[in-house]
Amino acid sequence: MNNSAPGGKRLTLAGIMIAALLAAGCGKTEGPATGTTMVNLLLYQEQEAGIEPYPVRIMVSPEFVRFDDGYPGSDFMLMERASRTIFNVSQEERSILVIANPPVAPVLPEDLSLSETRETDPSAPLIAGKQAVHIRYLANGEECYQAIVVPGLLPEATAGLAEFAVILGERQRGDLQSVPADMQTPCFLARYAYAPERHLLEGLPVQEWDSAGYRRTLTDFRTGESVSRELFELPQDFERLQLGN
Repeated sequence: MNNSAPGGKRLTLAGIMIAALLAAGCGKTEGPATGTTMVNLLLYQEQEAGIEPYPVRIMVSPEFVRFDDGYPGSDFMLMERASRTIFNVSQEERSILVIANPPVAPVLPEDLSLSETRETDPSAPLIAGKQAVHIRYLANGEECYQAIVVPGLLPEATAGLAEFAVILGERQRGDLQSVPADMQTPCFLARYAYAPERHLLEGLPVQEWDSAGYRRTLTDFRTGESVSRELFELPQDFERLQLGN
């Protein structure tokens, strides 16, 4: 198992890289103009095994969380925080998949044990004045994934991301009967069903990765960013497909 950060960088070098990228990314605007709303804007670069890196833009407001590709007309996922509903919008298919679950607290299976190991490097540069932590997340002693998180960085955005992960975890738990038994490994159950938000409880992830080729790296962030309210509206003429209990 590779215990270093993506690309072979240890925590110190990863911190230097991230600090440089984010140095100009924490400014605030004066206030929203008419027809706009204020968000925390997160820009990530994501990669999966065998796929070229691609951008992920996340906007978090008190009412919504939106994931998209960062260009007009892209597909997007929108979470309405008050109703705990996720809308997955496909532009090509002109459809909206609606994911709504009754909130149910996860009951960890007796044979599933979660643990973490932590590492901090006092010589690493601070990110927005805060010390990053390198955490390895394990299930039944097996390393599932790793993350470099910054406790206290953009707590409002981190809370929105955690809410999103919890709803997807609830949906996954409801669909476990459709997952082949050999795929329901301790890491799968922990990461996608019973504790998908656990790295977000630690702080904002600036890097996360696993041994299967998944990587996500924060490239920029902005607080108090003014964006169009239309980004949080759903197409009225798209077909709606319900996914929920």
